[in-house]
Amino acid sequence: MSFLNAIILKSMPVALLLCLGCSFAENNSLALATEKLEVGSVAPRLNVEHWVQDGKGKFPKVTSFEPGKVYVVEFWATTCGPCVQSMPHLAEIQTKYADKGLQIVSISSEPLTVVKDFLKREIADQAGERKKVSEVTSVYCLTTDPDGSSDKDYMLAAEQDGIPCAFIVGKDAKIEWIGHPMEMEGILEEVLTDKWNREKYVAEQKLIEEIQRVVGGLTRQKKYPQALVAIDGYIAKVADPRLKFGLFKSKIDVLVRTGASEKDLMKSYEELFASCADEPLFVQDVAWSAYEYFVEEKIKSKAIINMSIAAVEKASSKVEGMNKANLFDTISRMHFVAGELEPAIAAQKQAVQFTDGNDQGTFKEFLAELQAEAKKAKK
Repeated sequence: MSFLNAIILKSMPVALLLCLGCSFAENNSLALATEKLEVGSVAPRLNVEHWVQDGKGKFPKVTSFEPGKVYVVEFWATTCGPCVQSMPHLAEIQTKYADKGLQIVSISSEPLTVVKDFLKREIADQAGERKKVSEVTSVYCLTTDPDGSSDKDYMLAAEQDGIPCAFIVGKDAKIEWIGHPMEMEGILEEVLTDKWNREKYVAEQKLIEEIQRVVGGLTRQKKYPQALVAIDGYIAKVADPRLKFGLFKSKIDVLVRTGASEKDLMKSYEELFASCADEPLFVQDVAWSAYEYFVEEKIKSKAIINMSIAAVEKASSKVEGMNKANLFDTISRMHFVAGELEPAIAAQKQAVQFTDGNDQGTFKEFLAELQAEAKKAKK
């Protein structure tokens, strides 16, 4: 993964870890707004055309933002898989924080008929039970604005090109945060309880931009020794664990490019796994990078693969459901490339076990491939 993508993990994560979302620009031809919308900006007024769901009458239509209340303005589309996956989480957040003054307004730019037809589809709720979209999203405001004015005022003004994308509007009607809705709950709770430090966050974002400019520039110029020195300097300087994670990951990327020794790579992977030990999906992301490098023969150390397997196995005890299934699928694939068929089969069986019937397809296919390989090996 590139340095840029590693640093993006700071402001976009877990969700991004598995799927960075859908392209917004592909479906929007509006001209870019002239004034950039960013954290600290006054949130633009809403002029949404169709309010499809309103929390069963609980929430009013919003044009201007009421002082003292907190809003999430989220952009989505019926054709965006990650948007659909975020819906149960949005519903859960709306229910959890409704009494603290939160109102979620989710905006599509599709025709009303498209959105109404979509409401008839079934998706899994937060508990994994299949329900109609209309039921899952009934607790918050689901809307559509086909003229694109909301997209222009928010997405284009903020130079955001991927959905789902959420804007948290604080009690003073200013933008507090912009990012993936699956990553906003902790920040949202701080905003609701007056613990969010907007100025500190802006300063952190400026530091990220500096790192991207300095280290990204050096790597583009293939000045790898200087890039490593710069990365180590920033690692020593920053306190945020997610930013450290991104820096450690970018360091490995540079080391791989320079053909670093197994000893140096082992040390860096140890540091990287230690930096994200409490973030299971980050652990998986690190392990997957090692798997890809191994498959591409950019690293040849089986010891790094074994280290990665151990880290993901430990992380798997901290998650449930589909996340657990994904971790076991990663373990399985690492065992496979290491030439360990039986452990790979055992792990893939676990991956299948932790998914429901609608999501087992890919996992079952790989399991069948592994079992076929095992039969060949016994002949």
